[in-house]
Amino acid sequence: MNETTRTFQEYLKANRLKLTSQRRLILDVFVSRGCRVTADELFKEVAELDDGISLSTVYRTVKHLLQSGLARCSHYGDGTTRYEPADGQTSHLVCEVCGRKVPIANPYLECMHAEAARQAGFRMLHCHVTIHGLCHECLTKHEN
Repeated sequence: MNETTRTFQEYLKANRLKLTSQRRLILDVFVSRGCRVTADELFKEVAELDDGISLSTVYRTVKHLLQSGLARCSHYGDGTTRYEPADGQTSHLVCEVCGRKVPIANPYLECMHAEAARQAGFRMLHCHVTIHGLCHECLTKHEN
């Protein structure tokens, strides 16, 4: 069993849930994609492998993936929510107007997160920071 599956199983157990074959399949397909996906897109892929899986099962499992820290979601200006595996530390700037998402690669910020977790007695598994604001284009439009 890989670390991702073990983390998900521990989360489910802590919440009095089981790692069912359907949840395991959804997790495996989600992680193997390695890119952003909507719940509907994930459902279509999973349903091709197991036609007994419902859309509501996919939505509930994605919710558990988010709560376990194994997934993160991105909201876009058109109202679309996409999910992607949360692998390690990621930081983004997100425009509140247009939904533009800009990744931040800053080793000082990553070091600060790790140190804050260490000082609090935590073993950090994942860290995701989102800074919300206005991008340059929207800020310029907003000021005029």
